[in-house]
Amino acid sequence: MIVYPAIDLSKGKIVRLQKGNFEKKTVYKNSVKDQVNEFQKNGAEWVHVVDLDGALLGKNQNQDPINEILRYSKCKVQLGGGIRSLKIIEKWVNLGVDRVIIGTAAIENKTLVEEAIRYFPKKISVGLDLLKEKIAVKGWTKVIKNIEADYYFKKFSDLGVESVIYTDIDKDGLLQGPNIEKINYYKNIIKVPLIASGGVSSLNDLINLKKAKVAGVIVGKAIYDKKIPLENIFDIEKIC
Repeated sequence: MIVYPAIDLSKGKIVRLQKGNFEKKTVYKNSVKDQVNEFQKNGAEWVHVVDLDGALLGKNQNQDPINEILRYSKCKVQLGGGIRSLKIIEKWVNLGVDRVIIGTAAIENKTLVEEAIRYFPKKISVGLDLLKEKIAVKGWTKVIKNIEADYYFKKFSDLGVESVIYTDIDKDGLLQGPNIEKINYYKNIIKVPLIASGGVSSLNDLINLKKAKVAGVIVGKAIYDKKIPLENIFDIEKIC
């Protein structure tokens, strides 16, 4: 299981939201360079980066800090937030992003994911963010009510994305533990790796996710609030 430390960006700063609510935003370190260095110094393989403003507005808003991460990071970078076209995917891949996450556009553009996989093989993941078991898009401000989430998990799995990133919005940023039951459910209906996001609060949560055999887990607030020591987090095999 790969642990993906998160860098969520808003107005150029590292932040964490509660359940995606911009009114409940905590600002952490201003220096993305220092944060990336801290992650890689402690053994991170990947960094999970999200342009939160981009997700809300539909186009990248935090290009400078993202470019800084790409410039200084020795970790692989997966990036999401406001990525809505092949042209933008191509731009980030050319700049060094190892994996691009398509969220809103995966739902609203019926062909984008398939085309992206064809042009950028092994570079494309889909982010499925669920609110009360329904897909939420556009920075979690719009809920897709007429199609069940299962349909999208199976659709993108069948297309052959690198992974599906499942975020439980009701858990996100609250440090209340992940919903292992739902994670297991979605993991078992797809054929590609599932990366879980939302709710991780302790080393014990990571151990439980490892036992659930998820491919990866994204950890944000638990790192920034020092609930999990960085020197432990990236070598989950030793912990288990």
